[in-house]
Amino acid sequence: MRYILSFLLIFICSGSFAQWNSSASVNNAVCNFAGNQMNVQIVSDNAGGAICTWVDTRNGTQDIYAQRISASGNLQWPVDGVIICAAISDQFSPALTADGNGGAIITWYDNRDGNYDIYAQRINASGTVEWTADGVAICTIAGNQNAQQLISDNAGGAIIVWSDGRVGGPNADIYAQRIDAAGTVLWTAGGAAVCTASSLQNMPQLVSDGAGGAIIAWEDWRNFSQTDIYAQRISSNGFTSWSFNGVVICSDGSFRPQYNTRITSDGSGGAIICWLDNRNSGSNTDIYAQKVNATGIAQWVADGIAICTAASIQLSPQIITDGSGGATIVWEDRRFERDIYAQRINTAGAVQWTVNGIIICNASSTQLEPQLAAGTSGNSIIIWTDLRNGS
Repeated sequence: MRYILSFLLIFICSGSFAQWNSSASVNNAVCNFAGNQMNVQIVSDNAGGAICTWVDTRNGTQDIYAQRISASGNLQWPVDGVIICAAISDQFSPALTADGNGGAIITWYDNRDGNYDIYAQRINASGTVEWTADGVAICTIAGNQNAQQLISDNAGGAIIVWSDGRVGGPNADIYAQRIDAAGTVLWTAGGAAVCTASSLQNMPQLVSDGAGGAIIAWEDWRNFSQTDIYAQRISSNGFTSWSFNGVVICSDGSFRPQYNTRITSDGSGGAIICWLDNRNSGSNTDIYAQKVNATGIAQWVADGIAICTAASIQLSPQIITDGSGGATIVWEDRRFERDIYAQRINTAGAVQWTVNGIIICNASSTQLEPQLAAGTSGNSIIIWTDLRNGS
């Protein structure tokens, strides 16, 4: 079976872009080589186009490829993509960030040595890989490392965070590493410890702290009976600056879990974090949010502000800054069918729109998997998968 990886960008402006196919059922093929192309991720090339990366099975195992497409819809690199990593065994879950010079830094977790390790590669604007073939090792410590995320360090490199199983058993910790534009790791070999508390820490998310470091949030099982949300700040030199093993973002005492964390900058060295929350019902999930300042102090009511506590289930939250110290949050909502809702919260923690969110789309059938990107003047652009016309 062949999977066609494609984009459709719609430009609302004068003039025309003939290279973009005019048919919404055809679009522009980024890669339609034999095998499967999946798990695509995308970032701006800072020139009106985009760089995307994906998992590719054309060689019989899972490899990592990338492609750049211009603002006019033309492929910029070799047809069907550039190899980022084709090492033995499988590579999984690529993520990427812009390198600030028209290229990108891509990370993935990798099974070439029999367990999961973290690797990274840089590709420049011309489609040439810059670092060691098949990637620079970010962490190859014993045990599994996965669930990696990264952001630009605003100096041509990146900060990478992951869940780390070096302690063995079912437990995992949170580690991070910084890599510079030349592919040299800058912090402690194997990564700087962000949280090594007991039990399991998982699914980290991160955002720039505005000073060359990052704020990292994660799901945390140290209290055993439930997952809580914790966060930590790590500086540009790899040292943590908040409470040892992180500050509590939510540990509400309901003995029900908080999970699926998302994070965005507050524009002042802190962050706004949202998550799914079962505190009000064992079967229903709600959405809550908290702001933490640059010194690690929660700014809103303890355990978070309710973003949506409507009946039934809310899922798949995503968050983005509104450019004014607050944030916009979008999610899949099942209070009626499966629809898309959104809410804005200001810097003081007050929701700005209708209680429990405004409807973005409640067309017939199912809407799911929302994503959002920054527009202008605090606006957001929201996209989702929609089954109103079938698949």
